[in-house]
Amino acid sequence: MEKNCILCGRCLQVCPQNAKNVVNDVDRVKYLIEKNEKVYASIAPSFASAFNIDDAGKMFSALKRLGFSYVEETAVGAAQVSLEYEKLIEQNKMKNIITTACPVVVSLVEKYYPDLLCYLAPVVSPMIAHAKMMKKMYGPGVKIVFIGPCLAKKEEYKDCQNDNVIDAVITFEELEKWLDIENISLSEQDSGGIPDFKKFTARYYPIPGGILKTLSSKDRSSYKFIGIDGTEKCMETLESLRGSDISGYFIEMNSCSGGCINGPCISNSRKSFIEYRDRLTRYIKKARGNGEPHILRQDVKVNLSKEFFDKSKPYNIPDEETIRKILRKIGKFKKEDELNCGACGYPSCRDKAIAVYNNKADLHMCLPYMRERAESISNIIINSTPNAIIALNQELCIQEINTTARKMFKLEKYDLIGKNIYNILDCPDFQTVKDTEENIFDKKYHYDRFEITVDQSIIYSKEHEAIIIIMKDITKEENQKEQIYKMRCETVDIAQRVIEKQMRVAQEIASLLGETTAETKVALTKLKKSMLSGTEED
Repeated sequence: MEKNCILCGRCLQVCPQNAKNVVNDVDRVKYLIEKNEKVYASIAPSFASAFNIDDAGKMFSALKRLGFSYVEETAVGAAQVSLEYEKLIEQNKMKNIITTACPVVVSLVEKYYPDLLCYLAPVVSPMIAHAKMMKKMYGPGVKIVFIGPCLAKKEEYKDCQNDNVIDAVITFEELEKWLDIENISLSEQDSGGIPDFKKFTARYYPIPGGILKTLSSKDRSSYKFIGIDGTEKCMETLESLRGSDISGYFIEMNSCSGGCINGPCISNSRKSFIEYRDRLTRYIKKARGNGEPHILRQDVKVNLSKEFFDKSKPYNIPDEETIRKILRKIGKFKKEDELNCGACGYPSCRDKAIAVYNNKADLHMCLPYMRERAESISNIIINSTPNAIIALNQELCIQEINTTARKMFKLEKYDLIGKNIYNILDCPDFQTVKDTEENIFDKKYHYDRFEITVDQSIIYSKEHEAIIIIMKDITKEENQKEQIYKMRCETVDIAQRVIEKQMRVAQEIASLLGETTAETKVALTKLKKSMLSGTEED
């Protein structure tokens, strides 16, 4: 859900199936290089931690072999951002100041804590600051590519407020794969042309407290300075600022626990946070040079201001009965059923139910519920029975359907959970049982669509607010009965035809016999009269 996502990248880190992929800009960068554009790279100082190198020259050489015209550290822009933060501290006009170097923190406030927008420091991130400075220094025609560990940068650079100063963003993980494909090693270093920056504190930006480290020590009495890292801690802090009288805090916020050196777009071959931090600090301590005058570049004047906007979406809290109704659908009928395990991503079952109500979560994505469904003996029995069994909720949507039912109606390939029963079967008795709450037992019903006749019982369970359908396929028996009936009808027809024929024959014989008898009677009568007549004369 793009409008609700803050692009923290947690899904990339925790999903064992790698279901999410980052939009890759490497091909776009290659295209710019092939067009002979002047492609400049701004690389986040956390590269020393991600690639385990303590010499910037090695990384810069590798990037130039890939085709980049010039490379600088984003820390150059970070130094300018810190100067802007110092101005805000000196002005002492903001009740509280939240740093805006982390785009995830900015999205978090804009989308979920819009009432705290007034606390966001109105300053661009180091990435945008550095890109603006490079455009000013080297000309508007250069193409700027940011390279870092952050997923959210891929969205931040598209913000129209940033004047399109960034042309593409690639992650450390993408850079590593690109280097492997081109067979470029980070152990090699060109002899010349690589800027060797002097040591300065803006390189500490990627670690917790790094921004605070860059701020001048002069007059800090107006604010109390704290550093917060990790999305959960950031949210806790923002919650505490809501509707409270807390004031006078300068808060460095970073959404990644452990800072940018623990960003979501670094190779998965990770080690401990301590080692990652040590890699960066070793690099910073070792990094020294010949005093490059452009490292702070206070003479490069660019607009580093930024506005923030309310991007929140309405989040409705349903009433208690609605919450209970949602919970009952996933088998949580009592308070003890709410395990609050957090496996769904929400801190409690109630929070999950509220998210479902707001169409932000899948109802059945509940680990205890799914496990109970998969492992229960009742499910084994249900799926082993030769009868089709379907369980519906109050909305007549399918909650369970056993294997026999799927096979009976040839629905093995379809995901039926949550679908309305009338999308599949058209028996009006389902609605009747729902409306009357009265069971229907052993009723014969024929489903024309599937050419199946069943002996069907529909049972209403008031306790669970469910409707259970049990069906026995009697199609074969009904077909046999129909065949026997047809045979009987044919036999009766044959017998009737024989009777009728016999009657006709009998009638014809009787008719012939009647005619013969009549003729014989006439002849004999005449003979009798003739004989009697002669006798009387004699």
